Amino acid sequence: MKRNSLLFNLLILLIIVYFVDTTNSQCDLVETKYGLVCRCSTDYCDYLEEPKLEADTSWFMISSSKNGLRFHQTEGKFTAGTVTKIEDYHKNATPKSREERFNPDAIMVDNRNSLGKIFGFGPSNVFSLPIRLAKSSASITINRNKTYQKITGFGGAFTGTVAYLLDKLKPELQDHLYKSYYHKDGIGYNMIRTSIGGCDFDLEPWAYNEMPQNDATLSNFTQLDKRDILKVEQIKRLQRVTAIKDLKIMAAAWSPPPWMKTNNNWTGFSQLKSTYYQTWALYHLKFLELMQAKNITIWAISTGNEPLNGVIGWFFVHFMSLGWTPRNQAIYLNDYLGPMLRKSQFKDVLIFGNDDQRYTYPTWFERMNATNPESLKYLDGLAVHWYWDDVFGPELIDNTMKLYPDKLLLNTESCVGDKPWQTHGPELGSWERGEQYIKAFLQDLQHNFNGWIDWNLLLDEKGGPNYVNNFVDAPIVVNTSNYSEFYKQPMFYSIGHFSKFIWPDSKRIDVKVTSLQQSLSAVGFQRSDGVIVVVIFNSASIPQDITLNDGIRGTTIVNVPPRSIHTMLYK
Repeated sequence: MKRNSLLFNLLILLIIVYFVDTTNSQCDLVETKYGLVCRCSTDYCDYLEEPKLEADTSWFMISSSKNGLRFHQTEGKFTAGTVTKIEDYHKNATPKSREERFNPDAIMVDNRNSLGKIFGFGPSNVFSLPIRLAKSSASITINRNKTYQKITGFGGAFTGTVAYLLDKLKPELQDHLYKSYYHKDGIGYNMIRTSIGGCDFDLEPWAYNEMPQNDATLSNFTQLDKRDILKVEQIKRLQRVTAIKDLKIMAAAWSPPPWMKTNNNWTGFSQLKSTYYQTWALYHLKFLELMQAKNITIWAISTGNEPLNGVIGWFFVHFMSLGWTPRNQAIYLNDYLGPMLRKSQFKDVLIFGNDDQRYTYPTWFERMNATNPESLKYLDGLAVHWYWDDVFGPELIDNTMKLYPDKLLLNTESCVGDKPWQTHGPELGSWERGEQYIKAFLQDLQHNFNGWIDWNLLLDEKGGPNYVNNFVDAPIVVNTSNYSEFYKQPMFYSIGHFSKFIWPDSKRIDVKVTSLQQSLSAVGFQRSDGVIVVVIFNSASIPQDITLNDGIRGTTIVNVPPRSIHTMLYK
């Protein structure tokens, strides 16, 4: 009897160990039209604990790939001549599906390659070559003595749409989403961007003090709107379930109530009436006060979301906006917003300037400076949106940072599916969209960005909802047929390879990549705990042997699969 009881207890223990292990690490892989996603339900979601480095000569590599790896862990050592191979399949994938997903005869050609430029192939064209390339080789050299910028953090946007969708989820599923993004066993977000009033991802346009009109004292702006109360409740729950210690919240306004604007409309060609410059500054201060009264501390504000939408973008932008020119924004910042904020209890709240596309850099700030050089002294940071980065190169950012090297630099909005030639809304499981994020993160970090705040934390299957049917994609998509599960896209893991392992205050170190195919890219950081973090992207459709050389640790060789991203950790 005792023996049977012992066997029964041992069986129960094994079952518990199995489920604890799978719940903490294994993705519930689902195949879709566009690729692969990881499914989370009230009962189950995948997480990843920070790997523990046992010896100075050991390393961990976390891998994700087009073929189905999602935060796959591999351990190795710095041993010259030994090649560690990363197997390219998810353990739930069938042998047949593994073979179908990798065809080394098919070589991707896009319009960034010289052949693509000559023959006019678009980014999605694929052709077959009559040769079989087994693998390629490349090297990465780490110089931890040469350092660059520090990291502030990573995050996503808490829009009205996000709050609306979260409110429809069961608390357990909400918690999985919060933990997936903001817990240390998730992807380690520490930043949130939210709107002051409404934004384009709300169910309707709205602002504080819409009535009474022409009310310069904002007499009706005395309490938070019910939509912001919902956000406050959700953010507080996020803080409780994730145990996050330093959540940095950035707030930005899309539009004031229409009576403050020259066109008396939510959208269209507009500017702020000069008689309401002081009122608009007060509007921001009142928001900070009401959020603080609810124990929500705002870390930073911006001078306004995408100011050119109300100047040159009004023809195709039909959501809330407020137009600014650099001249008028310099006057507003120097004479109204800056002094009011610095003389208030919120003097330590940071102010970020521009909050618009890369193509406005550095001209926007040069013209502000020409209007009033003192205005730029109120800016603690510069905010950039990514939407036209494929057209306008990073040298615009480099030139700006040479002029203003003391400013923080953040990407404050990004999503896919916004262009006329793209699918508007989610391509559920698209690895190609995940790769867009990987390339953009690598480029920004290589050009001295201090962090990145993505757009909506989650959307529905259509990429909304919102009042202008402005459908786009998101790293997490909720199943609205039952609101009982959501799907982590490749974009989620692409971001996570950076955000989870590159902690705040990590310092970028020098990384040199040698690759004949120019299909390998990497960036490196040293964290406050001394761990070296190297994010490596193989964009080639063939495996690569990568030799990593570190002046202190020596050499190690890793064979990585095609179309894959890896984060290597070592001391």
